[in-house]
Amino acid sequence: MFTHLHIHSAFSFLYGTFTPEALVQQAKERGYDAIALTDKNGLYGAIRFYKAARSQAIKPILGAEVTLRDGTGLILLAASLEGYKNLCRILSKAYSAAYSKGTRGKPTCTLDVLSRFSRDLICLTGGKDGRLHEFLSKGNLDRARNWLERLKHIFGPDHLFVEIQNHGLENDPAHMSASMRLAEHAEVALVATNDVAFLDPADFEVHQRLVGIQQTVHHRNIRSVPNNEFYLKTEKEMQTVIPCERALQNAAGIAARCQLVLPVNQMHPPAYPLSEENSADHLLARYCFSALAVAYKPVTYEAIMGLGRELSLIRRKGLSGYFLLVKDVVDFAKSKGIRCTVRGSAAGSLVTYLLLAGVDPLEHDLLFERFLNERRSDMPDVDLDFDAVRRDEVIDYVMEKYKDQAAMVATIPTFRARGAIRKLGRAFGYSYEKINRLTSFLPYYLKSSQIREASRSLPELKDTPLKGESTLLGIASKISGLPYQLSVHLGGVVIAPGDLTSWTPVEISRKGFPVVQYDKDDLEALGLVKLDLLGLRMHTAIQKTIDLLEEKGVFLNLDDTPLDDEKTFRLLRTTDTVGVFQVESPGQRQLLGRLQPKKFSDIIAEISLFRPGPMKGDMVTPYVQRRNRREPVRYPHPDLVSILHETYGIVLFQEQVLQIAHHIAGFRLAEADQLRRAMTKNRSAAEMERLKGTFIQGAVDQGYAKNAAEEIFALVAGFAGYGFCKAHAASFAHITYQSAFLKAHYPLEFYLGLLNAGHVGSYPKSVILNEAKRNGIEIRPPHVNVSQEDYTAENGIIRIGLCAINGLGPKFCERILRERSNGLFSNIRAFCLRVNLPREIILRLSLAGAFQGLSANERRRACG
Repeated sequence: MFTHLHIHSAFSFLYGTFTPEALVQQAKERGYDAIALTDKNGLYGAIRFYKAARSQAIKPILGAEVTLRDGTGLILLAASLEGYKNLCRILSKAYSAAYSKGTRGKPTCTLDVLSRFSRDLICLTGGKDGRLHEFLSKGNLDRARNWLERLKHIFGPDHLFVEIQNHGLENDPAHMSASMRLAEHAEVALVATNDVAFLDPADFEVHQRLVGIQQTVHHRNIRSVPNNEFYLKTEKEMQTVIPCERALQNAAGIAARCQLVLPVNQMHPPAYPLSEENSADHLLARYCFSALAVAYKPVTYEAIMGLGRELSLIRRKGLSGYFLLVKDVVDFAKSKGIRCTVRGSAAGSLVTYLLLAGVDPLEHDLLFERFLNERRSDMPDVDLDFDAVRRDEVIDYVMEKYKDQAAMVATIPTFRARGAIRKLGRAFGYSYEKINRLTSFLPYYLKSSQIREASRSLPELKDTPLKGESTLLGIASKISGLPYQLSVHLGGVVIAPGDLTSWTPVEISRKGFPVVQYDKDDLEALGLVKLDLLGLRMHTAIQKTIDLLEEKGVFLNLDDTPLDDEKTFRLLRTTDTVGVFQVESPGQRQLLGRLQPKKFSDIIAEISLFRPGPMKGDMVTPYVQRRNRREPVRYPHPDLVSILHETYGIVLFQEQVLQIAHHIAGFRLAEADQLRRAMTKNRSAAEMERLKGTFIQGAVDQGYAKNAAEEIFALVAGFAGYGFCKAHAASFAHITYQSAFLKAHYPLEFYLGLLNAGHVGSYPKSVILNEAKRNGIEIRPPHVNVSQEDYTAENGIIRIGLCAINGLGPKFCERILRERSNGLFSNIRAFCLRVNLPREIILRLSLAGAFQGLSANERRRACG
């Protein structure tokens, strides 16, 4: 059977018109049992293609079209895992070379690199985009023969094939004949291919418009394919256009030779660097038990058994090195005074708590199995929040320490309504003014395939001019959800066990960081470690507050501050929480007022309740009413009292789903977590029925009546999608408490910390200043003789910094401060003579009151 080996999906950005999943579906419908994906200079869609193909019992063949220095291309197919690794290395070298030459984003590969990494790669000559085609088009047979000989030398005669194609172009029959004669003379096998850019001929215009975006938006020198024959032809159609049996059979033969099996759904943690006398397991255990003796006095039986259970699982999964690696990153941050906390389900681990600090999982009844358990085949995810201003120092450290093993994780944005219309509008030749009219009032959340329906149902789109753009909307609908470029994850870092370029192609970002071609889901499928090193502005604000307090001789260790401070809870109950982490919006403050928190668990509940799920599920009012004893607490079953007692009979946390399945249906906690994941991730009706049967049978085996089991399952299924991870809520609640503590006890310093930390939370600086004023703190305007660059304290008042003046910027501020160090400015004339600033900046200083107290007449003259 013939197999397509030359296919460009939408991951040949702004060229191909279909997703890898759509390719697999079409291949299945057209009777193919194998299919290749060969996107341009990348494997961006390879993992999702691989998974989709295997799920449909279709053989996936991974490859890429690699661009050479003269702009021509070769198709390289991975015949094995070693071939895949070599393809990753070739692409990585191409991107690295482009960055070094100042042509980032235009990768080209040298023959030397191909020679070094040619093992287990099958090379096709590139069809119409290949150098061989170019030589034959110009009638240069000698150069064509020499080129084939060079490729034979690089890949070997058994791994090189001359492509013949027929896309219905005038010269295609002559090219096929010339290629066949040349291949016979050079003793190189032929292979029939079709250069696929769209799945159906009707999508030719979609391809043209995507290429048009490249031409008009990105100003790239690229052409679309010339006709609609570049589609996924059936085997019969290929036999018609290329009547060469051996070339068609060779395509199937190549597919049979490609035996790549990726190591998916396995964990591949990096090895932590250790001295010879230590193993990762022993070192991790030693760190944890030493910390246990400090954290718990006395050390309890529960703590010892819990730690032993966690360490045992971590050891069995080979993850000790991973936890040591995370500890190393956090230790670096702490050594540099960079504030850091754990977020997410990792906060439920005793090992994580002992190594990294945070909330006590035993005290707050958090579940380790929500984070890591025997049944999870993917890598655990420890997400870390750092002071946003200094987060890049941590990333630099990781990149340097784990050089060649670490890179940033990719994100791959896809077309939505506004972006699709704006980009397509350019390709259609529309003016910016017309494009702005077309996109006015389009919701940001809207998919481009939903525009027509939205224009009929949304009042704000009632009179949209888009209704007259039938062709534009048709194309926009077809590109909905297609990827259009590679971007960099805000803080995701991947670390491989060895050279990263043997796992994924690596590019170089604009900032000079390496970035992989795979997103977090692809990396999870490959079992690679991903660390989320995130920047949190509240950490910046808290650190600046602490720094100000230390200047006054007040030294705080917020992480050791007791969680029962009455003044802090009084502030939360009064809802005076503007600036406090997670509880400053009007809705959050309203909920605080209703909830009237008196203990730390109330903050955890508030953060968990103020989510779309609990609000949609009408969980908030019953919880508040029961919490404040305005209605009786009801439990679905007497045996659920111990699990639901802290949430007044309501399933609020995901951990409670695990506990219910464990207690009622006899599931192990690992099995219970699988149940939770299935319930909350794209659950189907058939899957829910299967889960229901397993749960009910387990409950019946535990001695529960069938109808009671059905009611409990209905409860769990109904609330599983709304439940929030308690460990994550607890870690955020800790930051909420710390920021509230600072506001309650040190309001001046806290406001200054917020003002100097950049954009923190929901409100602009003007609101923070008004809050400070409302709480009795005087605010003084910026002044050229007093203000620093940032906001500062002056005897209990807040002085606005020079950089707060719109348009001033650090450069002009530094110029003013440098000159002021030579003496205060006696008058405005002296200021203007000593500090060389544009007239517009002088005017902005005057309007902000920065010349207050200086001569009014001079101020008018200075401003012109």
